[in-house]
Amino acid sequence: MFEVSPPTYRLASVWEYEGIIEKAILKIKYDGCYDIVNELIEKAFKKIEMNLPPDTYITYVPMYKKKERQRGFNQAKLIAERIGEKTGRSVADLLEKTKDNRTQVGLNPKERLENVRDVFTVAPMKEAKPLSVLLVDDVYTTGATMNECTKALRRAGVKNIYGFTIARKLRI
Repeated sequence: MFEVSPPTYRLASVWEYEGIIEKAILKIKYDGCYDIVNELIEKAFKKIEMNLPPDTYITYVPMYKKKERQRGFNQAKLIAERIGEKTGRSVADLLEKTKDNRTQVGLNPKERLENVRDVFTVAPMKEAKPLSVLLVDDVYTTGATMNECTKALRRAGVKNIYGFTIARKLRI
């Protein structure tokens, strides 16, 4: 089930970003314990239903290439790939991050919006542009990152955008 999240997409977040879920996500991101992703997605699919249109592509919030090489992985991509496995859909690299902006951690809502403004673009595509996309990230805080990715996808002609995050921070 997707709850409506203004302004331009529907968002499903499975848990609140606190306690054991927050610790698990931090272990994934900063300690490389990405096997946790499998367990979280298994549990997520027991809590929610993904009723997506059949032609929906799955993509994810990209990291700046240098940062991804340093970390060795992108946690949003790992989550997207696991969702792809569970739904029988492939994951498309639809977005690129064009600037190495600051981390969003510790920024207030206004700073977060400014920090991600115009840092995402749609990657060159070999196939026709999709009309429906599931955009995946690990945590939804203020919505700044998802909104910027959504803007890039909309500019490229994507009509229906659904969002999925493991967790949502309810208080900033």
